[in-house]
Amino acid sequence: MKLTAKTYRGSMVILLLCVISCKKSDFGKPVILITGTEVNPVVKFAVENTPAEFLVTATATYKAEEDMNVSFAVDTAAVASYNKEHNTTYYVAPAAAFEVSGLSTVISTGSSTSTPVSVKIISTSPLIDGRSYLIPLSITGIAGGRMKVLESSRTIFLRIARILSFPALSLNNATGPTTGTPGTRGRINATALFDTAHPVMLANFTVEIKNLVYAFRGGDGNTNPQPIQTLISWTNVAENTSIGLRYAELGNPNNSLQLIGALGGAFAYGFNPMQWYMISIVYDGHKGVMYVDGNKAAELTGNMVMQFCRLNIGQNWGGYDTKQYFNGRISECRVWSRALTPGEIKLNLCGADPNANGLLAYWKLNEGSGSIFHNSSAEGSKYDMDWTKVYWDNAGSGVLVQANKSQYVTWANDNLNKCSQ
Repeated sequence: MKLTAKTYRGSMVILLLCVISCKKSDFGKPVILITGTEVNPVVKFAVENTPAEFLVTATATYKAEEDMNVSFAVDTAAVASYNKEHNTTYYVAPAAAFEVSGLSTVISTGSSTSTPVSVKIISTSPLIDGRSYLIPLSITGIAGGRMKVLESSRTIFLRIARILSFPALSLNNATGPTTGTPGTRGRINATALFDTAHPVMLANFTVEIKNLVYAFRGGDGNTNPQPIQTLISWTNVAENTSIGLRYAELGNPNNSLQLIGALGGAFAYGFNPMQWYMISIVYDGHKGVMYVDGNKAAELTGNMVMQFCRLNIGQNWGGYDTKQYFNGRISECRVWSRALTPGEIKLNLCGADPNANGLLAYWKLNEGSGSIFHNSSAEGSKYDMDWTKVYWDNAGSGVLVQANKSQYVTWANDNLNKCSQ
């Protein structure tokens, strides 16, 4: 038989598929599979607005010699099987979120691709933040022809990747002066206190903050403002069980992020302005690891128990609030009573399930107006933060005084605030 370019390409497709998943006895046999599942059956379905449509087709590795009717069905049981096999935690998309049509398809004579199945997301309202959803479609039957289904590509799992827009809290108050009396940049910086008589003892924990820096600063310790941009710290009243974050510690690049506190100090490097990052600090009782968007960036070893009852947003020392203010936005601040895995962190980059196991406090910081930052976790209003009743160390003496900083709360909601889940 003469080997043409066409037969060569067809043979190579079969070879690739069989290297990946065919049994020895199937080698060289024509098969049918769901298009796009040759390497991974989980396929991204990006959804920014509804309705959004994804077309699913079947592909034959040889052209059909006669019409072949390929039947599909929504296969919800396949998600549980996939989770068990791959140790994942996907959820089946709620039925109210999507609709499917055209489940009976045809690969016509002389063709190798079927007519499409239409999958539409009609509403994202039933979807819970922090959960990753799949729409599973499986080939259930073939009528006509002599091809069989390639088992590893019988099912496609459409992973709903929502593109979310959100308001965020802006910390720099860019309309005000940097210095002067009183000076307004950084004046939003303050401390929130929660039941200081009964701090929560966290021998294992994860703390998280999503942030975007407008611009990194030059200068040195004698300039005003300084390069340092103080972001946040989770701690107790005395601040001796702290975990904190700040950019541009003196002597380091101005786009480096320093982890500071009870475990010591470590750095992550190479941050870009005008880009959102999720920073997660995970402590398992022996070591603390800084993750950037779920990727390990720095590690420290040591022993500590966080006594959580205090959250410092920005730099709250008098005088330093305008020198070391954070020039950017924040969102998605969380405290967990357990050490998250990198996989869990990546699932929660855009939002977390408010009822997730171990989620102690969760401020989405997406109110968009007002000066109360609501807690979304199951702990309820005990962790609400009211910026009319916050604290700061106005004299830089270690003594907190109560203040009303609601007039400095600024919200930002534009095209920078998008996240693909």
